[in-house]
Amino acid sequence: MAMKWSLSRHRMFRRCQRQYYFAHIAAWHKTNDPIRKEAFILKQVRELPAWQGLVIHQGIRNFVIPTLQRALPIEWNKIAEQTVDLAQKQFHFSKIRTYRTNGITKSGTNGEYCALAPHERGEEILYETLCEVADNINHCFTNLSQMNVLIKHIQGRSYYQAEKPITAQFNDIPVEIVPDLVISRRYGCPTILDWKVEKDSTGGDNRLQTDLYAWVLCQNPKWGIRRPEDIEMFEIQLLQGRAKRSTFSSERFEEIEDFIYQSAYEIWALCGSHKYEEQLLANYQYALSPNTCAYCSFNSLCKELRL
Repeated sequence: MAMKWSLSRHRMFRRCQRQYYFAHIAAWHKTNDPIRKEAFILKQVRELPAWQGLVIHQGIRNFVIPTLQRALPIEWNKIAEQTVDLAQKQFHFSKIRTYRTNGITKSGTNGEYCALAPHERGEEILYETLCEVADNINHCFTNLSQMNVLIKHIQGRSYYQAEKPITAQFNDIPVEIVPDLVISRRYGCPTILDWKVEKDSTGGDNRLQTDLYAWVLCQNPKWGIRRPEDIEMFEIQLLQGRAKRSTFSSERFEEIEDFIYQSAYEIWALCGSHKYEEQLLANYQYALSPNTCAYCSFNSLCKELRL
């Protein structure tokens, strides 16, 4: 397995090296190794807030984007209902732990694949909690439907790309991004949209993420970008009903590249080629914060292999 860099991998490595090892080196489903299989299953496990965000992203990708591509009127209430229905199916899938069925694959579950951390821990999820998720889904789509200026801005475009990996090479290392949505205003002038589903959006700056998206698009010849300033970016807080627009600048290139270089070198120094057979788990440090362990999906496996 060759090394690949992304912002999410960087953040995980900084949070816990052992978590990074299980997620990006050990996890593999096409193997008879029980540790690697277990790591792959646990990699799919999500806490409830993360799952809620993923379901809403799926609703936009599966129901909103195809409507935009066909230039049809957007039936927001119907889309919210479809997304709530998907959430209910995923909840049931997780509750009976179907994700642990031998031979089950994500691609073969029609989008219903789900593994929730409380179910994995043997905990009960209250009905009221599931109702709250449904309410938040409806609230997010209601807010999005009322962003008239934004919706008008993205309607009628010639190209839409939702949640597909885009890569660029940096010092022979693939840098990967998966933007929530990229549309083309015209050739060489893309718009990047980043959906956020957070109750408290004041705690962090997501500008680094959107700037990284823009940097990769500039490096990838497919997008034909001549001026970085032609890239338009929107960060959309769905629960708050707010959209923040920004543009990219060539002045950010050096800062972004320095960030990638330092992070990638730090990861490479420990993980090398990322080949499972060449790794020694004892070389990977534990998380510094106990909260990281408390909410880590690999906690049980990590304890089992504690040295």
